[in-house]
Amino acid sequence: MRIETSTWPAVKRYFDEGNDLVILAVGSTEEHGRHNPLGVDTIAPNYLLDLIEAADPSILIAPTVPYGAADDLVGYPGTLSIGYRLLYEVVGRLCDQLYDYGARRFVLLNGHGPNIKPLSQVGEELDRRGCRCALMNWWLMAGEINPAWRGGHGAGEETSAMLAVDPALVDMSELEGERGEMGIVNDVSDALPSDGWSNVLYKGVHVGMPRDAVRYASNGWIGPDHAKTASKEWGDAMMRGTADYIVDFLQEFRRCPLPEPLPVRSAGATGTFAEKPGAIRA
Repeated sequence: MRIETSTWPAVKRYFDEGNDLVILAVGSTEEHGRHNPLGVDTIAPNYLLDLIEAADPSILIAPTVPYGAADDLVGYPGTLSIGYRLLYEVVGRLCDQLYDYGARRFVLLNGHGPNIKPLSQVGEELDRRGCRCALMNWWLMAGEINPAWRGGHGAGEETSAMLAVDPALVDMSELEGERGEMGIVNDVSDALPSDGWSNVLYKGVHVGMPRDAVRYASNGWIGPDHAKTASKEWGDAMMRGTADYIVDFLQEFRRCPLPEPLPVRSAGATGTFAEKPGAIRA
């Protein structure tokens, strides 16, 4: 049941009938290599939502947020980032309103790594209100469901996901003749090679060295699963397997008890609830 295609009386009826679960997907608009569309982190969660809805049409699904925290990728044209704080405030405000309508079980279906921190903060605040919040980072979950699916940014895993959605979205010819085993082509120095997201490797130890990705990954994809290894078969199995897992999880999530509200420690993005009747202010 999609909020954007439902009438407000239908949404009211959903909550009046005792339902309190809502899924809110949060993506990003950012580069994923020269071969992938900029919307990978939004397109993949939306595809999972289609599969989830087909399996259980009764679940209420909010419109997807297509922007995330991607400041380190703005060196690639087309990347649009709203940063950590604004993402936290946007998602927190949306959850506030859904709470007012009757939502108490929130599923944040996330498509982008740096979104995890602000979404976790929203989830912690919802917990203090007496709600449950499940943060589902689909690409990490997929790698746990089946280790063969594990991958990096715009590499084999995410490229396979796009091939499952629509092969026309991917231009594999952009990977021909490419150098760099992990999509990384620039090192800080001979003694400090780049190794993964904003890391350098020194004497076998990873040291963080924050910098824009365009400095060390000219193509834009980064990961141990080379983008050339992607396939539609991989993507089909992975997306179906991940959606099936989520549908199964939601059945248990609906049954778990809600926590008791805690004293409010800070206002924050979802802090408007502190003004509501029965809320406790520290």
